[in-house]
Formats: sequence, structure tokens, C-alpha cells
Amino acid sequence: MKFKNTVFEKIVNRKSVFQGKYLALQTLVVKLPDGRLGEREIVRVKDAVAVLPLDNDGNVHLVRQYRAAIDKTLLEIPAGLLNGDESARQAAVRECEEETGYRPRAVTKLITYAHAEGYSTGFMTLYIGTDLEYTGRIHLDSTEFLETVSMPYHELFNMVQENRIMDSKTILCTLMGKSFIMKNVRTIEP
Repeated sequence: MKFKNTVFEKIVNRKSVFQGKYLALQTLVVKLPDGRLGEREIVRVKDAVAVLPLDNDGNVHLVRQYRAAIDKTLLEIPAGLLNGDESARQAAVRECEEETGYRPRAVTKLITYAHAEGYSTGFMTLYIGTDLEYTGRIHLDSTEFLETVSMPYHELFNMVQENRIMDSKTILCTLMGKSFIMKNVRTIEP
């Protein structure tokens, strides 16, 4: 099935409402297909990456951190924003090492997706990181506090299946990575 690349709304005006360090908020006035005008609130953010670090024994290395927006502490894969002109791949390697102390020597891209397309400009690229080298070089931002957690991949997969993981990037990477992991790591339990 082919889909037409049709634009149903035309932007007629943009207004900046807020500019912060991480995000900007704009309101857009759009012309709807029936000619009426509508308003859209858009959050502009930098693109981000996330990586599931997988060692040769089939263990994954995660982070547990508090997320103020939802007032919960979550178990997540390492993730962060692209800096300057670095590629998504470079950012994934950097973020993994900064948050876990493990530097993946190989990264396999799983997907790039719009993580909140209804109101945000941000895209997230997910990777699986393998051939891990432990450098111990954890380098967190000055306001970033997290705990590293290691477990067998199959335990994380079960946690996702049991609805015990709330973070979308971790859920998606865990589920999408299963076939790659099953082919490449012999110690993974089905």
C-alpha cells in the first residue's frame, strides 16, 4: 500500500513562547484542510540517542534515575542528547560510557523514530552496544544522579513483558533488539 505524501495543514504563523536550555516552546497557527485556522503547541528539542549495552555474557547495563516530570524513579537504558555536530552513533557511544562506564566498540542501529510526534520535534535513535570495554569513566552532568544496574538480558525482557518498565526507549530497544541478541549472544535464555 502506498501513502500519499500529503500535507494537510499549512503553517501560517509561528510564535516563540519560551526558550530554555533544553527545549523551546512555540505556538503555530495552521490553516486546516477545510480553510479554518487552528493552533498547535510545539516543543522543539535536540535529537537524542539511547543504547542497550550488552556484554559477552548476555548481561545488559542500565541506569536507574528519578524523572521529575512523572515523579518516578525509572530503570532505563543509557541515553542522552546529541552534542554539537556529533553523529547519533558517536553520541550513543559517549552516553553509554558516561552513564555506565562501559564503552561499546560496536553499535548496531535498530531504529530512528519520532518519540512524541503530536507535539515535539525530537527524534530518538536506538542502538545495541556490544564488544563492551569497561573504562570506568562515568561522567555525569552536574545535576544528574543515577545508579547503574546490571542484569541478564532475559530478565529485562521479562520485566518489559510484565509491564514493569515504563520508559518507552527501553521497552522499544529491548523488544526490537531480541532477534539481534538471540542471533549474536549464545548465553541468552529464550
